[in-house]
Amino acid sequence: MSHRRGVGNGGGKLIRVPQDEMPDDLEAAVPSAEIDLAEESVSASSSMDEEFVVERESAKMRHWKESPYAVGLVEPTWHDERQRRNMRPTAIGCISCPEEIEPTCGCLYLSGIVCTKLGAGRVGNMAVLKETSVGDRTKIQLVVGPYWPMLLCVTYPLIFGVSAWTAVEAIPHQNIIVVFIWATLTFGLIYSLFNVGFRDPGILQRHSEAPADGWRWNDQAQTFRPRGAI
Repeated sequence: MSHRRGVGNGGGKLIRVPQDEMPDDLEAAVPSAEIDLAEESVSASSSMDEEFVVERESAKMRHWKESPYAVGLVEPTWHDERQRRNMRPTAIGCISCPEEIEPTCGCLYLSGIVCTKLGAGRVGNMAVLKETSVGDRTKIQLVVGPYWPMLLCVTYPLIFGVSAWTAVEAIPHQNIIVVFIWATLTFGLIYSLFNVGFRDPGILQRHSEAPADGWRWNDQAQTFRPRGAI
């Protein structure tokens, strides 16, 4: 025996239906109009998703071609990067990554969160913190690479921690000359690390024409580049 909720009786009464009266094909009991409507809804949703992906990839490609820098094909902004990571169907821990794990996956996910809040720009996988206009081009003044979490959470704490411990435990008992040499080397190390971590490493501007002899065309970056450029 099976139960079917009565419709004509206010939907509150249960009507017993004998098993031999149940339809062999349950789909036959569902009106074809409802099936067609459901299929059309799924098809429309799938079509909208495909159009969204196509438009997103077109905008991505257009931004890459119009970029003044010779960089790889990435999401235009960090906000877009964050959205792309959130749309991933697979996840490792709390970070969404593709099936083939990218080396910068976790760092790029953090960049998408932090750099979106800071309003930082993007050049390739590098976060631009400050830039100025020089003529018809822009000059990067402050930039961090994709592995900036390692710089801030490992490298700098290690250097500052060891330096602070040395300043408290060892330096006070040394000769003034030793103290001066230690202070000079320590501040020089911190300043050099700042320049390495936050200065423009030499990102090549995009050139549609060779500005000098010896420049060669690179299809990957869509620009002319000098010999030895990476």
